[in-house]
Amino acid sequence: MNENKQNEKEPTDKEVYDMGEHLKELYDKKEGEVEKLKEENLQLKKVILSCYGVVRLLDQQSNNILLDPETNSYMIEALRSYLSTFVEYEIIHVENIL
Repeated sequence: MNENKQNEKEPTDKEVYDMGEHLKELYDKKEGEVEKLKEENLQLKKVILSCYGVVRLLDQQSNNILLDPETNSYMIEALRSYLSTFVEYEIIHVENIL
C-alpha cells in the first residue's frame, strides 16, 4: 500500500491551477448554453401564448356575429403566417439550410 502512494505523483501547484482553469472554462461554457436554452424556451412560450390567444379569440367569435367571416379569415391567415415564419426561422433554421 505504501508503494502505491510512493508511485503516485502529487500534482504541482501549476497543474492544480491549470485543472481549475479548465474546469472554470467548462463551467462557463455550459452556463452559456443553459442561458441560451432558457432564452429559446422563453421565446417559444411567448409564441405559444400568442397563438393560444388568437385561437381563443377565433373560438369566441365563431358564435358572435360582430366579426364577419372575412375578419376571421384574416386572423387565421395572420396566425398561419406568423407560425410558418417562426417555425421556418426559429425551429427549422431555414437560413442555415439555404
